[in-house]
Amino acid sequence: MSQVNLFNDDEERIFTIMKICDLKDEERRENQLPHLHNFYSIFWIQSGQAVHATDFVEYVIEKDTLLFVPPGLKHRMVLDQIAGGFSILFNEEFARYNRKNYTPFKEYDLFNNPEFRSIIKVEGAVKDQLNALISLMTEEVQQPDKYSADAVLNLLHLFLLKSIRVFETQYQPALADAEQTDSFSIIRFKELIEENYTREKSVSAYADMLSMNPTCLNEVTKKSAGITAGEMIRNRIIEEAKQKLFATNMSGKEIAYLLGFDDPSYFSRFFKKYTGLTIKDFRDNSRKKYH
Repeated sequence: MSQVNLFNDDEERIFTIMKICDLKDEERRENQLPHLHNFYSIFWIQSGQAVHATDFVEYVIEKDTLLFVPPGLKHRMVLDQIAGGFSILFNEEFARYNRKNYTPFKEYDLFNNPEFRSIIKVEGAVKDQLNALISLMTEEVQQPDKYSADAVLNLLHLFLLKSIRVFETQYQPALADAEQTDSFSIIRFKELIEENYTREKSVSAYADMLSMNPTCLNEVTKKSAGITAGEMIRNRIIEEAKQKLFATNMSGKEIAYLLGFDDPSYFSRFFKKYTGLTIKDFRDNSRKKYH
């Protein structure tokens, strides 16, 4: 089975699944170099092994191990020649534009933990259950119909929920004792953005919350995510604005106030600057695609 895409004609929504043994030599070489993606990745090593490394930690992924990589994390991965298993790639837009089920993938702790060590070992009944879910997702993607997107999304959420149970059993005690390292700081920064982005939009405000100076915070985010702290804040605001424009009938003015902008005109300019589209154009284009 080569890589199978659920949305072949869609530039925004991503869901692909493939066997690791089908990776081409060029793709393997690219994975060995430091890089980052704008989508989530799951790698299930079922035979052989791999080495995964970030700026903070490097570790070997053995047989029957799953790795969860969030978007925006600079990393590299070296697969040995007998490595087998599956890789699944998907993005937030896949969940966002599903009107029946929208649980942001970023809410899953699997993809964010203080050590960037998002791996679990699976065996027994859980391994069999996850294998069954992989088979069902593959079947839906290979023979898609109008129900496949909903089916795959629900299967993916179930896959993640079962994985979280294992993750919390294996790693939760260690996470509770984590030190305030750089990796912990960026996780906490993301949490603070989530809690405060409608009220606080300056890097200095978040740096104060973290007891850091703004320059240090920028260095941490650029090192781990490849973007500045300001970009991380703006990306969250833009993400929420897009969701509201797509999923509600709120006006641009109402969304501006909801997101903490006192001047709706400034918000309109802000949105166009960082998306390349006016508020009206984004709403019209997104609804034309998904309705």
